[in-house]
Order: sequence, then C-alpha cells, then structure tokens
Amino acid sequence: MDGQATLLKDFVAEMNHLGKQNEVLIVSGSGAKARFNSVSALQRLRDDRVEVGPKISVAYNPFFPEEQDLADERRRLEQKLETGLVSKVYLQFGTDLDRLRSSLQELKAMQAQAEHNFDICGSIFLPTKKLIAQQKFRPWNGVFLSDEFLAGETTARGIVLQMMKLYEEHGCEILIEAPGVRTSNDWSVVESLLKERDDKIAASGANVKPEKQRSNAAAKDASPAKKRKATEVAADTSSEPAASGIGIPKSTLTPQQLAKPAIVLFHSHDCRLHDNVALQLASHHACVIPLFIWSRKEQGRWGVRGCMEVILKDALRNLDEKLRSHGLELTCRQGDDSSEVLRQLCEECGSSAVYYNVEHTPESGVREAKYRRLLGEIDVETVECQSSLLYDPTSPQLGTGFHGGHWGTLMPFLKGCKKQLGEPRKPVQRFETFAMLEAMAGPVTWPSSSSIDGLDLAVIEGEERLLERFPMSEDAAHSNLEQFFKVGFGRYESDRSRADMEWSTSKLSAHLRVGTLSPNVLYYKTEASELDYPQRKTFSRRLFWRDLAYFHLQSFPGMRWESIRLHYGQTEWCNGEEGDRRFLAWKRGKTGFPLVDAGMRELYKTGWMTQSIRMVVASFLTEYLRVDWRMGAEWFHYTLADADSAINPMMWQNAGRSGIDQWNFVMSPVAASQDASGEYTRRWVPELAKLPRGTLHKPWETPAQVLNECGIVLGRDYPHRIVTDLKAERALSDEAVLEMRRKNQQFNNERGYDLVQLPNGKETVVFTKKQFRIDRQGIVLKETKKTTGSGAAGRGRRGQRARKKAGRDKVAGKR
Repeated sequence: MDGQATLLKDFVAEMNHLGKQNEVLIVSGSGAKARFNSVSALQRLRDDRVEVGPKISVAYNPFFPEEQDLADERRRLEQKLETGLVSKVYLQFGTDLDRLRSSLQELKAMQAQAEHNFDICGSIFLPTKKLIAQQKFRPWNGVFLSDEFLAGETTARGIVLQMMKLYEEHGCEILIEAPGVRTSNDWSVVESLLKERDDKIAASGANVKPEKQRSNAAAKDASPAKKRKATEVAADTSSEPAASGIGIPKSTLTPQQLAKPAIVLFHSHDCRLHDNVALQLASHHACVIPLFIWSRKEQGRWGVRGCMEVILKDALRNLDEKLRSHGLELTCRQGDDSSEVLRQLCEECGSSAVYYNVEHTPESGVREAKYRRLLGEIDVETVECQSSLLYDPTSPQLGTGFHGGHWGTLMPFLKGCKKQLGEPRKPVQRFETFAMLEAMAGPVTWPSSSSIDGLDLAVIEGEERLLERFPMSEDAAHSNLEQFFKVGFGRYESDRSRADMEWSTSKLSAHLRVGTLSPNVLYYKTEASELDYPQRKTFSRRLFWRDLAYFHLQSFPGMRWESIRLHYGQTEWCNGEEGDRRFLAWKRGKTGFPLVDAGMRELYKTGWMTQSIRMVVASFLTEYLRVDWRMGAEWFHYTLADADSAINPMMWQNAGRSGIDQWNFVMSPVAASQDASGEYTRRWVPELAKLPRGTLHKPWETPAQVLNECGIVLGRDYPHRIVTDLKAERALSDEAVLEMRRKNQQFNNERGYDLVQLPNGKETVVFTKKQFRIDRQGIVLKETKKTTGSGAAGRGRRGQRARKKAGRDKVAGKR
C-alpha cells in the first residue's frame, strides 16, 4: 500500500508541473475494493498534506439496484468529499430516472453543505443502434440499463433526453461515455439531442408552474389538520397537455375544461403512477389534484378488510412519496359517503373533471353511478378508465355451450377476448411516465387533507412482518418483477407447484391487487420473453384468470356468498359444533395434517401462500372437512395480502364444486408433492422439523421409537388429526353433492351435466365432474365411449381429438 501511495504522490507531483487546469479522475472500478482504493488514496493525500495542483474528480454510481450496495456507494462518496480534495463528481451512466433525479438532489444538497465546492458531471450514452447492441450482448460491469433502453433507439433516445433535461435543470455538465463521439454522424446525434432537449424545456416551461416545489420523504409531515384552499391555481392555464409529444392518450375534453383543475381519484386497485390511464388523461389539465377517499362503510363485507388494510396503507404512503418527488402530493379524505366527499372537493377547487379507473365490482358500480349523478349536477365531467385488468370484463360475449371448453372457463374466455377485443393495451414506457409527471403541476395551495396514518385503516398484529415480505411500492413491484424473471420465470412451468422452492412463483399477486404493478406491463414482459410459448404459456394464462374472475363477478354479482350453480346452495355441509371445531382447527393451522397446517400458518403470519398450497388447504376444507366453502372464502378475504373479491370467491366456488369450473382433481393433504424436500413444512411447523422426510407429512405413521428420539409427542407437541379416515370423509362429501343434485333434476341435462342460467336468461351447460353426473333416476352415469367421445369427459388433447371425431353437433348438453 505504501508503494502505491508513493506512486500516486509522484504522479500528482508531475501533474502539478502541468498547471491547475488539468483534471485527474480517481476510480477504483466496479466489484470488490482493494485496500488501496479511491477512498484510501484521497485520504492518504489529505493525511500526508500533499500539494494537489490538478482538479481531482471521482466517480459515483447511483444506479445500484440493491439498497445495501447503493448505501455503500453513497458512504464512499461522502468519505471522498470529506477529504476536501474533490473538485468534481462524475455520475456513472444508468437509466433509472427516479434514482437519477433523487441522486442529483442529494448531490446539490451536499454541494450546499460542503466546505469545498465541487461540480457535478452527468454521463450519457449516445442512443445508437451499435451501442445498444453492444450493451445488450456484452454489458459493462456496474452499468445498469433497463429493458426499455435496450429495446431500441427510440426508447433509448427518450430516456437519454430525460437525463439531459435533468442535468440541465441541476446545472450539470454532460459527459458522453465511451466510445464517445467518433464520427460526423455521432456529432449529428449529439446536436439533435441537444436541440430536442432545449425544445422540450422551452415547450414545457410554459406548463410547469414556478411554484412547483419538490418534497422529499422527510418533508411530507406538513400539518395535515391545517385547512388549505385549492380554489386558486397558477396563473398559466395553458390547455396544452403536460405530456405533449409522448405516448400518453389524448384528451377529449375542451380547452376550457383542461384549463381548470382535474381530480384523479385513486382506489385500492390502482395505487401507482406508471401506466395509470386515469392519471395519463388527467395530465392534460393545467392543474392535477391526486385524491384518495377512505370510507369504511362503503367497503362492507367484501371490500378492503383486515390484511388488505395494512397493504393499502403502505401503498398509499409510497404513492404519496412518489408524487412528492415530482412536486405533487396525495390529498386524503374520509367519510361515510365518498361521492359527497368528492363533490365537496370539486366545489372547493373548481375542478372541471374527475378521472378514475373502474374497479369492476358490484359495490364500485353503485358508487361510480352516484359519482356520475352528483358530479353531473355541478357540471363536473367524470372520466372512467380501465387500468387494473387486461380487458374490460363487461365487453367479452361468450356463446353458451361448449366452444373449445365449457362456458366461462379459461380458454373460451381468453380466445373470445383476443378475437373480439384484440391484444391487451400496450403500456406506456416508464420514461414517458416520468416525463409526464415532471411536467404535471398541482395547485398553488393544496386542499386540506388527512394524514395517511390518520385514515381509519386497521392496525393488525404482525404488520411489520407482513410489510417486510410485501413492501407496497412501485419500486418494490418492479424489483420483484425483475428478480422473478431473472431466477424463476424460466422454471415456472415445471416448478410452479413447489412451495419449498424460492421463486417458484412470482409473488406479484399483492402488487397486482393493490395496483403497484400494471397487469399490462406484466403481460408484455411475459410476451417479450425469449422462452418458447410452451415454456411460458401457463404463466401468461394466469393473468387471464384475473380477468376471468371479474367476468364471473359481472355475470354473477352474488358469487361471493351465493353458489353460481344455485342448487348447490342446498348442499349439506358439516355444521354445528363439529363444523365449528373443524373450521377453527383449519384456521389456526392445527388440523394434524402438516402440509395443511403449514399453509394456514404461513397465511396468518404473512398474508400469503402459493397457488398450489391455497388449493391444498381449500380442497381439504371442502372435500375432507366438509365445511362450507363460504367460510373459507371469508377467512381468506380477511387474511390475504392479495385479497380480491372476484378472484378469491372464484377459487372457492370451484373448490366447493359450485363454481363454473369445478375442480376436476384431488389435492391430497398427505402426498405433499408441493413440498418434496419438506423444507416448507419444517419452516412453518417447526415442532415436526426433526421428523424424517418419509413421515413428515403424515406423522401418525412415524414409528414410536422415531417420535421418541425426536422428542415429539403427538397430541401434546402437535395435534392429532382432526379427521382420521380421509377416504370416508370424501365419500360423504361426494354423496352430499349427489343427493343435492338428485333433488334438483331441473338443473341436470340428459348427459348428467349441470345447467346454469346466465344474466341474459339463456341456459348453458357447465363442466361437471364425472362422479356427479347422474341420470333422471339419480343413478351415477357410467363412463362410456359415447360420453367420452361427446366431449362430456376429458378436457385435454385426447379429449379434444375425441370431440372433433364425434362432431361438434354432438357435444354434451349443447343448448
């Protein structure tokens, strides 16, 4: 180290002879740092009081994706600046615009506090096809580029322009990174970038209000109780859209309407800024007021309850923080009647329009109708948008009967959507959202607001653990998305049922539910994958399950508590004290079946389970414990971090056999293919952790000697099984369904299939498990070649071939 220090001092001495106009950039490179690095080198020069003639510059990379790496980089920069030798800080190139802006703000704050002034220089890449290809196939270490940047010259140019605009706003020099400017064509690119940047700054200057102030997280506790008026907006009421020239949809409102404030109403399903259609359309107004209204009364039984209240509160905090970073803020109010609260705010601030994304639930439909009526009375336009699903679930029209699948099942729905409505809407690019927000202005004085913590949202036990697993921000959603596609997406098709493997599933469901991630972003990320279709088809289809659930809810508004197959409401369940005993053991994860208990304990502690474990515990409750599916649905709705009042009941209806697509499989509580290693059960049922893999999921089969060696006493350390004869319990469950069907032959067609009445009054046949198909005398039909060939049996490729051979006109129950 002393030898290296001597060489550095000799070099500095040589540079001193060349004058003080020279500049020396001291860097350590990416990766692990040697003992003698840029920090220790500067500290040695300071401690040895070496005369430094040239300007000393250092590098800073604010784009590390991991928070710890970023914190380490920030600490190293502070150590360099503390030496008093640094004259300039070079920002490394990266494409996260939010990170860049916040880092520039931090550096400007450091500049103001530093004893020795330093300049800031930002780096850009020329957005050329050659450079993009180079970075795509041979990326540089420590250079973090988004998929958007690497997608092509157009998006790369858009990102670079936003970077240049930020550098100009913060008084930074610009360095063009290697390979730099080598040809006249390169120089032409530089000139065109500078001209376009300056033109954009000049164009947006008229729209950006001089009063616009950016706030950081520490500045957002300004007295929420203090009344603030929003009747006044900044003097400039230009009707030009804030996001002019980028991929934001155009407004259909008049210039006079756009000159007045707009309110963007956020809900529990769209807590994001990126790819938010309501926000995009509102951005055309001269002034935008983001708003959230909380009404516990309006949430009712199937709205935001329990765990979702914690998730929502965190999403709102992060939404407000992100808005404040762009000089905006989230106004929060609460009351029993959200439409009256909304009307009052519109009158306060003189808004001409309210924008919101439709939620597609029966309750939201009533609420939105009241918005339209009350706001129409005061001449305020309501603009309804679609941003939480791939399609509007009221749009697809499905024919009755069998069309490549029974009515209301996934494939007819998916094909119907694409045929009738085309591909889902493409999301805007992230840099376009950034540009839109940078140009968006709020009122001169913000309206009065409750604090987010002051909203009447529940505080539940263990919410810290919940938010540690599911931090509800757009940044967390994006990080989660990237990590899954990096380490899990490629094996999803084979490993998706494995609860004992990290990243076997995406863990994005909570983000999709609360809206911190756009489903359109996820859909097109999946479609852009390099995986062949067979390797990604299941994951891609899972997104359409969300839309299908809302299609079901539109068709059957009472499906949360009422069987879709209405006659199934007469099914006899295990009730009374015994039913309560079984349900309580299931809720608490004390059934004596380790895999079931592991799932229920994970749910209660973290608000989540993989899809495969949800199916295991739901099947166990309905088929083996014979407890009414509605009890399970309501418990899930209260405890899930991704509780969705359409998706959750659709799953439970199918588990309880009353749904459109009753499950045609058995989820064994003891086979435990979902936990082949046993690690999942050992984690959540630690009292059995010492058991060997062979009996871990059925401890009652463990030899007494092994139990003794493990120190386990069944009934003391772990409960005895709540039921002991699974086969008999399932037989009772099946018989209850058969008995109910025998009493309701009017819903049974000639081939033993259930019939369901649709909202349009028509009747359709729906898939019915073969053990439930009965004739007019109530006798279970035997499977024959005729029924198999008719399409009444298999739903796989073999079944499809058989159906084609038999002819479409002979499909079972076609009506």
